[in-house]
Amino acid sequence: MIHPSGQQRLGAGALAILMHGLFFLALVFSVSWQSLPQSPVYADLWTELPALPLPPPLLEPEPVEAPEAPPEPVPPPPPPAPVAEPRPAPPPDIALKAREEAERRREEAREQARQEAEARKAAEEAQRQEAQRQEAERQALARQREEEQRRAEEARRVAREQARRELEEDMARQMREELAAESGRMRAQRAADARAVARARQISEYQDRIRGKIRGHLRLPVKLTGNPEAVFQVQLLPDGEVLRVTLLQSSGQPAYDLEVERAILKASPLPLPPDREAAAAFRDALVLKFRPREEGAAGP
Repeated sequence: MIHPSGQQRLGAGALAILMHGLFFLALVFSVSWQSLPQSPVYADLWTELPALPLPPPLLEPEPVEAPEAPPEPVPPPPPPAPVAEPRPAPPPDIALKAREEAERRREEAREQARQEAEARKAAEEAQRQEAQRQEAERQALARQREEEQRRAEEARRVAREQARRELEEDMARQMREELAAESGRMRAQRAADARAVARARQISEYQDRIRGKIRGHLRLPVKLTGNPEAVFQVQLLPDGEVLRVTLLQSSGQPAYDLEVERAILKASPLPLPPDREAAAAFRDALVLKFRPREEGAAGP
């Protein structure tokens, strides 16, 4: 058996390293310049695992007779340590493309991060706007409720004010009516009082006239003593004619009573006032009182 020398082994190792480096650069270059489309991924969902076929039985290997070991050779002296040759630098185009690819990937990562940040910002902005919208709706609803309450309170106030004005107007109208009625009653009472005063004045006046007419026909008796009083009730017809003379209270001197009665009958018809009510008072119950000294008639 021929053993390789030390320089042969060193050259073979260097060649192997060089080939591996070239193979690695070719692999990186081919992967970086290929842009394979992303194929969809399909997945099958199983409700239960299918039955797997049983593996074939293992066969016992036949025993192989070991060959006879050759005699070990005498090891040669160790070769000197190989000097490490510098690793060749990759071609400049491949390194540039690798850097561009790395920069592109970093740019894509930054763009994706920026898009994610913008998406988060847009979501936060949407949440903020939604919160503002909800707050605006809440405030608008609160203002609407306050406005409705204010309008209801204003309507109640107007209704109370209208009711108060109507009550005051009713009270004022009732007071005016009561005052007018009282004023009318007072005017009627004053008119009635005035008529009564005028009637009393007429009655007194015509009583004096009646007495004066009767006094003109009265002749006092010769034997009259003192100042006796005789009271008579006289009933008259509507024209003043004397219908009946009744002695209500005697003077105590029959001659004087008879003389007064004669003078009343002789003075008929007696004067009556023009007022019907006053004249009716004379016709129904005319009471006359006579005293000799008050009448001033001639006496003994």
